[in-house]
Amino acid sequence: MKYPILLFTLFFIFAPVYTQSISGNVLDAETNQPVYGANVYLLHSGSGDVTNRNGFFSIPPPREYPDTLRVSFVGYRTYKTVLEDTHIGREMTILLEPAPVQFEEIVITSVRPEQQLRHVTTSVDVLDAGAMTGTRTHYMDDVLQFIPGVHVQSRHNQDEARISIRGSGVRTNWGVRGINVMINGIPLTDPDGLTDIDAVDLGIVDRVEVLRGPASSLYGSGAIGGAVNFIFGERYQPFDVRVSSTAGSYNFHRHNVSLSGARDSYSYFVSASYHAKDGYRDRSGGNSQRVFGRFTFTPDDRSDIELLAFWRAIKFDLPGSLTREQFDTNPRIASQGAIDGQWRKEKTRSRLGLRYRRTLNDRLSVAVSGFYGEHATPYHPIFMVLEEDFRTSGIDGRVEAAIPVAGRPNRVILGTERQYITGGARYYVNNAGQRGALGRNQQIGVGKTGFYIQDEFVLHYRLTMTLGGRYDQLSYDFTDLIGDDSFSESFGRFTPSIGFTFEPVRGLILYSNYSEGFEPPAITELRGADFRLEPIRSRNIEAGVRASAGMHTEAAFSVYTMGIRNDIIPYTVGFQTRYRNAERSRHNGLEASLRSGIIRNTLIRIAYTYSDFRFVTDADHSGNRIPGIPEHRLAGGIQYQISEGLFVGSNVLRNGSYFLNDANTDLSNAFTTVALFTGYSWRDIVTFHLSLENVFDERYASYVRTNESQQRYFETADGRGVFFRVELKY
Repeated sequence: MKYPILLFTLFFIFAPVYTQSISGNVLDAETNQPVYGANVYLLHSGSGDVTNRNGFFSIPPPREYPDTLRVSFVGYRTYKTVLEDTHIGREMTILLEPAPVQFEEIVITSVRPEQQLRHVTTSVDVLDAGAMTGTRTHYMDDVLQFIPGVHVQSRHNQDEARISIRGSGVRTNWGVRGINVMINGIPLTDPDGLTDIDAVDLGIVDRVEVLRGPASSLYGSGAIGGAVNFIFGERYQPFDVRVSSTAGSYNFHRHNVSLSGARDSYSYFVSASYHAKDGYRDRSGGNSQRVFGRFTFTPDDRSDIELLAFWRAIKFDLPGSLTREQFDTNPRIASQGAIDGQWRKEKTRSRLGLRYRRTLNDRLSVAVSGFYGEHATPYHPIFMVLEEDFRTSGIDGRVEAAIPVAGRPNRVILGTERQYITGGARYYVNNAGQRGALGRNQQIGVGKTGFYIQDEFVLHYRLTMTLGGRYDQLSYDFTDLIGDDSFSESFGRFTPSIGFTFEPVRGLILYSNYSEGFEPPAITELRGADFRLEPIRSRNIEAGVRASAGMHTEAAFSVYTMGIRNDIIPYTVGFQTRYRNAERSRHNGLEASLRSGIIRNTLIRIAYTYSDFRFVTDADHSGNRIPGIPEHRLAGGIQYQISEGLFVGSNVLRNGSYFLNDANTDLSNAFTTVALFTGYSWRDIVTFHLSLENVFDERYASYVRTNESQQRYFETADGRGVFFRVELKY
């Protein structure tokens, strides 16, 4: 019986080789090198493909002849040819003629509404699947390491990460603060501004857009540092099945299967994955499961509908943080508190989102989106046993109108947003990991209402001005079900922004902006404060440049200064985290990045960040550096294409030292990590990827707890590790 099954499996995998199709390779007409990521499309039949790393494509033959084949890619002239039935069964060679890169062809969705890159007045980065080829994509720092201004600390024993943009939320001890996180434009960030980032499945990300700098005029509270949009399911084909498996050190393994397809009026993408590991440290193993789906429908040429849904569940043991002595002598042990209390985390999260857009006429369009989600923590023993169950929902509606002013193009957007989260939290005494007496039982509700306006005015065909403003009102209700600690809070503020872009020559864009930010306390911060917390407020001034040199090189540079009032500072009392407001602080920074393929068959990436963050006026720490983020950070990578389908490369990260507490009495060590990788892809059917991470077995903390009262700062990163991934496509 096993032999028929084996033959069937082999047929399933290699059937595409023998199926009649329209196939070929897309090459650069000047260098004769493969063009990766080009769109290949049959205009009448509606089928298409995206070229792989070798420039190869394969699509089903058209239903009727003749048909027109269209090939396009940013930086090249669009290629068209008429197909006859004689093209079946023989490979085509398509040569694309290079053309100057035009920034306006790139559309950024992480701004509201979508904008051409040449009109975006803030720092923004776009990572596509090709830019992530040389990384493991296991952890958030793998994916975001080449974006300047972004500092990521991943808890390598689990999927949790802390993302900081220009210092936002760098000292939070759980989740992501100060950044509006989205999945395909649907909010993942809860109304109180906290994001549970481990809901993102990095193994299937097609594109990541990162907006750096205060984005409160776009998204309101919770976006004082910027915004991140993870985009899934972009590369549809008539039918596509992918199966991938990864295995590696510390018994790491991850498996994924995805299915996608497209027809004339709809497309779909569904994915399921499983991830588990024993972990580098004691008591750091666990597993996670994720399911994601996206469906798009275009009923007519004026409207479109998008539906997305995801679900994830995680179960991980928690090893706790270590003192410096423990970290230096035995970094793989678990803390005694984690052992005695059997620290562990079990969580589930789901969300359903829907978006509808319609163009009413040449000058007016409307868009409505909404979401509903649930998340639960049924069992989370740490210094206490925590149970939570919350429901969150939201709706956003906006109108976009083209209203010329003095004969110049002008676009106005008016919108309103309402989000709400409600649920309960219960705290029990931790008796060796078991629920003891109930110590606190709260019912919590947070409502957020926002009104926003944005105007994009073309002053000159080379000069654009963008004005924006938003008013947000948040209300918090805490009901103590067993005591007398019930209370209510409300916060409101208007946040404006103004920015300019100037394009003196094609491919060179200068931009500047002034923006304000607003961030009220999160639920965890309000219930962990001994007194009333004030919302964080910021004022940011920035100037920068984006440039491209032909089709081979892109570079960006920006400088900014940001004044902050009432920054929320965590500190610990025993095991419990408490919070306070700082008076004034200032963040000054410089960010630079380079992505270049000017050397034949070679891709080079560099990202540098300089951060000078200090307390300006504070009761105890005026003049001190803000802890948790290095002054200097440098990431570099090189990838070389040896031959068709075969590549090698290396990534290097240099992270400077930084202080661990507000008093600046404890300092982390600087560290350098090196990764080596190689990969091979055969006709986009079978792909292999092998990486050696942390080549020199550098000891460093991948995650730190700042202002820890017992100086348990360090959560150890993984040591040297080998990881192997194989992907099959049908």
